Amino acid sequence: MVTIELADEVDTQFYTDSVGLVLRDDRSITAQQRKFAYAIMADIAKSDIGGFWAGDNKAVENYFKAKYCLDNDLDYISLSTRLGNRTDTNEFISMLLDFSLAHNVALSRMPINELEGDFGRRFEYSCLINKKCVICGTSKGIEFAHCKAIGFVNSRQKMNHLGWLGMALCHTHHQQQHSKDWGIERFMKHYHLQGVPVDERIAKIYHLHIVKEEKLV
Repeated sequence: MVTIELADEVDTQFYTDSVGLVLRDDRSITAQQRKFAYAIMADIAKSDIGGFWAGDNKAVENYFKAKYCLDNDLDYISLSTRLGNRTDTNEFISMLLDFSLAHNVALSRMPINELEGDFGRRFEYSCLINKKCVICGTSKGIEFAHCKAIGFVNSRQKMNHLGWLGMALCHTHHQQQHSKDWGIERFMKHYHLQGVPVDERIAKIYHLHIVKEEKLV
């Protein structure tokens, strides 16, 4: 159980019914995290995006470290195994991946094999929003794929998709997911996928039917 105590009184005129909770993991970063972060930055440099630092690995690293520190009110971020920590490194990698997805950067490593826990699901969400295959990264022929069979009684056009787990797949990987040799459960386990609950933003992008809950006044 987690108990949250507020240091100051809450102004009830501007209250919120949700709280963001970040649990920091201050252990040293892993070699896998470090290699993955530098691999993404090398991919970004190779893609020739970003003006004056295009093609310059060190300039790309300096730019994103400065951006991360500015966005998170930090003095510095280290990717060394001696000074770096896992939480900042995971957040830094997520920032790099969001940039890569938004700018069609071809990645040399498959993110779903590199990311830990909630950061993997965050990447899956970004793939859905940016319409990129969560496995191969292509933006061609992206389809919304359910993470479990919806059954014959459900109509894709009429069922309420809110809360259903889904992912973004290209047509080829979507076919693989439903093939007799694979099946959804084996497919999810093989590619280390968790699935993302459909929200209104995802539903709008993929034209999924939803039923919004009416808020009581």
